[in-house]
Amino acid sequence: MSGRAYPYRTAGDHVSAEPWVHTDDGVAAGDHLPSWDYGTLLHFSRRVTVDMTALLTACGFDSAVTLAMNVRYWPSTSLLRRSAAHVPLRHDGVPGQVETILDVEIPGTDLAGAVTLETTIVLATGSGGSDPFVAFRPGSVLWRDQTSIRLEGNAGLLPVAPVSFKNQGLPERAAWYVSVDSAEWSSAAMGNLLVLLNDDNEQVNEAVRKPNDPKAAVLWDALTVDVVYDLVGRALEDDEFPSEEETTDRDGEVTTAALVHGLIRAFLRLPNESLADAIDRLREERRRDPSRLRAAVQSSLLFPGGRTP
Repeated sequence: MSGRAYPYRTAGDHVSAEPWVHTDDGVAAGDHLPSWDYGTLLHFSRRVTVDMTALLTACGFDSAVTLAMNVRYWPSTSLLRRSAAHVPLRHDGVPGQVETILDVEIPGTDLAGAVTLETTIVLATGSGGSDPFVAFRPGSVLWRDQTSIRLEGNAGLLPVAPVSFKNQGLPERAAWYVSVDSAEWSSAAMGNLLVLLNDDNEQVNEAVRKPNDPKAAVLWDALTVDVVYDLVGRALEDDEFPSEEETTDRDGEVTTAALVHGLIRAFLRLPNESLADAIDRLREERRRDPSRLRAAVQSSLLFPGGRTP
């Protein structure tokens, strides 16, 4: 079992954190949220008790320091971290037991796949003096706890964000826009790829509210075709698109190039054809007849009514 080693003394086991619960009914959040969609507002709370006397001693602090408890969250489909709570740990110079109730709200539009909640205790101000093994920088993490909650069973969901296309200067009646920086093939795919859903489009709004409706299924199938076609198409147009040998995952995250390689390998490569040969063939076909590539994507995805990547 691996752990994170800090260059200073930390809180050890002097922090007791209860599990996250749903604030409305007090039921434990568990590791899976079965009924969730992008319109869901998640509301969680937990009780954290800190033995300040023992913590200050363990970390090498005196009672003049101030600490804070932070909560941040992120979805499994993105590298973006957002703050949900910042609570000062007040002990008024008198060490003892400090109990804190953390209460957070997370909009469903920020999420997909799974959500990770991270709770930390950090140094806010002050230090332990000249001891080299005592934290002195504000923000130094003294205690950390993480909880992950799956929101749905499909790990292949795309990061999406509902926005007003009118306010963003995008075509007002469009359904969606696939945003990807094709100059950053080596960056993490889930931090580089974002599908914008048009809030101003009534059909898209209805599909978001009722994702299991048959009418919505046709829209999501069409979106899947567009994402595969756009990603693969941009790669084929770029003569500097990296080969499989040049592609490495970034800190355990799938890169944008690796994602495109996977799409080609799964849906567009012919039997017994190497990935490099498939890219060369598809590049030539796209230059000669772009519509044929779209038809090939539709065929491989069994559109409409087929499967998602």
